[in-house]
Amino acid sequence: MIICPFCSPETQSRTLKEGEFSYVIFSNPRVAPGHLLVIPKRHIEKLIELSEKEKSEILDFLSLFQERILDKLASGTEIRQNFKPYMAESRIHVNHLHFHIIPRELGDEIYEKIDKHRTPLYLDLPKEERERLFKILND
Repeated sequence: MIICPFCSPETQSRTLKEGEFSYVIFSNPRVAPGHLLVIPKRHIEKLIELSEKEKSEILDFLSLFQERILDKLASGTEIRQNFKPYMAESRIHVNHLHFHIIPRELGDEIYEKIDKHRTPLYLDLPKEERERLFKILND
């Protein structure tokens, strides 16, 4: 069994800012200099488990640090959150809700290693699919 790294005291050494319900740390491992994580203090896995106060504080941290990165570090950011309970926990996959803020530039290491080699995944949305999923997701 893997102990959640976000619930361990080790993360304290990387804490950049702490709030009442969440905190911001430097990601380790990281994919780019300035790669940050915004993490709720409670060990939860899904967005739906967040209280309104937690959501508000996390969104405030995401906005604050995106702005700081854009002002001082990079011309773009990538903000993402993945929920993949089907994957085993590891050093690079933690089943504790968290958000990545990654400084980005055209031609950065991520672009060179991954982005420029990607095959476009986006397809046009067919009317039938839109109508079917509208009914499923709006009930």
